Amino acid sequence: MSWLKHIIIDLLATLVILIVVFHETTLLEYVLYIYTGLMVLARSSSFFRIDMRAITKEKHNVAPLWIYHLLYFLNVSILLFGQFYITSLFWLFIWVAAAIVYYKDNKIP
Repeated sequence: MSWLKHIIIDLLATLVILIVVFHETTLLEYVLYIYTGLMVLARSSSFFRIDMRAITKEKHNVAPLWIYHLLYFLNVSILLFGQFYITSLFWLFIWVAAAIVYYKDNKIP
């Protein structure tokens, strides 16, 4: 359970998504959009930049991989349920990009 400190940001992102979808707060909605945009940029750059891959690779070695898949699945599902279709597509991209980079770096077919 020592890996929990490494996924706090991911848990907070899921919490913000839950609050935005079920309580409709405008301020947190903007926070969600900004964070989503930053994550899309980070995941996009991880395709091309080795140093960004090193950061994400270290993080994945600490926490179980299934935790990240579960959190990304929840984020996409909750956003779809709340009819945030474009944002859910961005989170789907974040999820797929993270998986591709992980499997490339670990040479898993």
